[in-house]
Amino acid sequence: MDTSTDQSIDDARSDRWVAPADDAAVAAWIADRCATGHRHLVPVEAVGRTGAGGLVTLLDRPRGTPLPVALDRLGTPTTGVAVTLCVPLLELLVAAVDGAVRLGVAGIDDVLVDDAGAVVLCDRPAGAFRDGTELPGDDAARVLVLAARVVWDRVDPRDPSRDEVDAALLAALDGDRSTVCAALDAVRGAAPPRPFRWAPPPADLVFVEADPPLDTTGPAARLREVVELGIPLGAGRRLPLRRAVVGVVVAIGTVVAAVSVLGAGTDTGTGAGGGG
Repeated sequence: MDTSTDQSIDDARSDRWVAPADDAAVAAWIADRCATGHRHLVPVEAVGRTGAGGLVTLLDRPRGTPLPVALDRLGTPTTGVAVTLCVPLLELLVAAVDGAVRLGVAGIDDVLVDDAGAVVLCDRPAGAFRDGTELPGDDAARVLVLAARVVWDRVDPRDPSRDEVDAALLAALDGDRSTVCAALDAVRGAAPPRPFRWAPPPADLVFVEADPPLDTTGPAARLREVVELGIPLGAGRRLPLRRAVVGVVVAIGTVVAAVSVLGAGTDTGTGAGGGG
């Protein structure tokens, strides 16, 4: 199943799948998924018929990143982060074993990490076609365990819980309900879940026009050079513009004060002479 763009990020889209009108398994999967509002399962957007009577299903595939790619970007997850990612997958598997939900087929890249950081299984009904082709896929129940193993393989091998969890997931790969529940218990017991902040890179590249080159010869360029670098004094020396402005202000103040003092003295002298 085509699950990634060039940047390995799926845009939110509607997957259209078509099955023969008499395919009871597809009809049962659709009915079950329409009645299931599970946070970690891809929902059905619409159901209809083709002109020939075929059963059409539109799946509301969320925007997200395939789990292996997301893990590459996250780096080595802590045990708590691994628990956060794996528990929903194994809970889905327990629900499927108990008959609470019906799973279809999927691939490992159909397990997405959405923009909120939650894992979502984007399975599809077995036997359905997209664009006239039945794309390869594995039992989604098996994919859930494989996805959990992909997560746990990234955990630090020195973690004391690695051996127990690895063995439990291996047993649950093709095991019964007891082995699946044991795997879920092993993951839950490894560490408290730790929510993480997931910030996927943007899917779209935004191109903007480059700024025009700066003018380095005109009056504006020379003024900018004086403001930024200072007033040139020769021999590679420059006087900072701020210091020059302060000096000018001080000089003007000194001149004004001197003129005021001299003017005051002249007035006094004139008054004395006139009185004689």
